[in-house]
Amino acid sequence: MFCFKLLFIFFITVFLSGCATPLAVQSRVGSSIAVNDFAGAARLLDENPYLYGRNNTLLYLLDKGFVLHLLKDYPASINSFEKAKNKFDELYTKSITGFLSTLVINDYAASYRGEDFERVMVNIFQSINYCLSGSLEEALVEARQVDSKLLLINQNYKPNQQNVYKEDAFTRLLMGILYESSLTSQDYNDAYISYARADNIYEEDYIKNYHLGAPNLLKENLLTTAKFMGEEEFTKYRAKYNDVKFYTPQEKAKKAEIYLIQYNGYSPLKTEAIIPIPMPDGYIVQLAFPQYESRFYRTAGAVFIAKDQKGRPFKTVTELGEDLEAIARENLNNRKTRAVAKSIATSAGKYLIERKQEESIGKRSGDNTQAGFRILSSLFNIVTSRADLRSWQSLPSQIRIGRLLLDPGEYNFSVVSIDSQNQNLNEIDLGKIKVSAGDKKFFAVRSLL
Repeated sequence: MFCFKLLFIFFITVFLSGCATPLAVQSRVGSSIAVNDFAGAARLLDENPYLYGRNNTLLYLLDKGFVLHLLKDYPASINSFEKAKNKFDELYTKSITGFLSTLVINDYAASYRGEDFERVMVNIFQSINYCLSGSLEEALVEARQVDSKLLLINQNYKPNQQNVYKEDAFTRLLMGILYESSLTSQDYNDAYISYARADNIYEEDYIKNYHLGAPNLLKENLLTTAKFMGEEEFTKYRAKYNDVKFYTPQEKAKKAEIYLIQYNGYSPLKTEAIIPIPMPDGYIVQLAFPQYESRFYRTAGAVFIAKDQKGRPFKTVTELGEDLEAIARENLNNRKTRAVAKSIATSAGKYLIERKQEESIGKRSGDNTQAGFRILSSLFNIVTSRADLRSWQSLPSQIRIGRLLLDPGEYNFSVVSIDSQNQNLNEIDLGKIKVSAGDKKFFAVRSLL
């Protein structure tokens, strides 16, 4: 009778753990995004929040915030991301006692706390939300928070366990653009500092860890602000980037700057790596931890186009500013030691509990029942020792950036996605706007293929 009760508990546990993930609904949201049906994705989220499960409120808020961002409902996106920030803080500061109690089952019994880089991405997308809304001061506030958040995250790890992702070059580039929107001497000075820091991060961190160097756009803006700062600063960067064309501050002040943020590709999905470990007394435990698997996409970049009233085109190609997939992989690699150690602790905890229970059963019911318990508990371990495969799946693989410097006037804007052979894939019409000297305006698009 006891074995039947245990078997019932076993299958109930397997059923509940299988129903505890939001992966199915996230896949449906992703399918809508992939065909440019952002409104459909938003409806799916509004109508089915319960499908994420009670432990996945954070994931729901992240997906909803980004979908609303793509839908251009920036106030609603800002609201959702603010709730996500609060949820991050709540989960991050929660007592570890409740978290450790989930080790004897699996990670899905705990609330999803988010990857470290996902916490930072909220501020980055929030900053872009404000850029697209024309609220550049608020955008700068969000961008500034990235440094302090990365510092806080890494302070919680031992020196040999800290993340490679400790500074964000793209955010520094964005900060420089935002500072430069004001033509005061102090803001130009701050823009120069931000661009110089971004250049250093690309050179010292991003090339080594993500194989990504500084985009030409950064080099151009750095030379412009270095020219403003004085001969010493300009000479330094002119020698470093002697083949890069740029505008002087005076020339640039006569132009409008129109930036395109391009979200390209699909974020990698987490899959499970499993190592079964037979124990000397016949038990089987296993270690399970996540790893990333890339998702295919065709788009390699985009051409940002403006046509004036005479139909004359002005073009630029977007450049890779942030490789989210590479950052995600390195972030996961950094915590692999911690993840494996946690998986070992989970398996060891189950093993000790089951050994004690088996001894008790043997004393009460004999060897046959004891052997049956051993078989069932081994099956229980294999099924319930699961890696946490939850992630912010609506994220793109890349954030690319392009910039057009235009004379004052009215222009029609569009984006043409291109593949790795520079073949056109599709075109998105961004509409017509009038620009003036000194303007800084932003567009954002999600590539479809």
